[in-house]
Amino acid sequence: MENKKIKLAYWSVLIFLTIGILSSAVPSVLKLTYAVDYFCNVLKLPEYLLVFTGLLKIAGLVVLYIPKYPKLKEWVFAGFTFDLIGAWYCNTVALQSFTASIPVLIFILLLVSLYYLYNKLNTTKN
Repeated sequence: MENKKIKLAYWSVLIFLTIGILSSAVPSVLKLTYAVDYFCNVLKLPEYLLVFTGLLKIAGLVVLYIPKYPKLKEWVFAGFTFDLIGAWYCNTVALQSFTASIPVLIFILLLVSLYYLYNKLNTTKN
């Protein structure tokens, strides 16, 4: 019974994280006007990083949904950690406001929760 609760929590958090990651990755890959404007004019980052980071986010999400490859999933968690901490830092510095980066902090908490649940699931399997 305990394992089912952990699985339910894991999949729930994964879905919320997926929505958040896709909401930034898809506009990046499609180079939508508002994404390019925010990325280049507000954050002052080069445009060529936009599509690259968007594709990596989508690839990372795909890996999280594949049932095998635990080592690769660990790399995805690390990559998302770097991405989200970088997003938090860039937003905080560019906007000069801590409160403007609160949504990114929420997704960092979701990622930490997901990683915790992922490890809990793997220890209960063995």
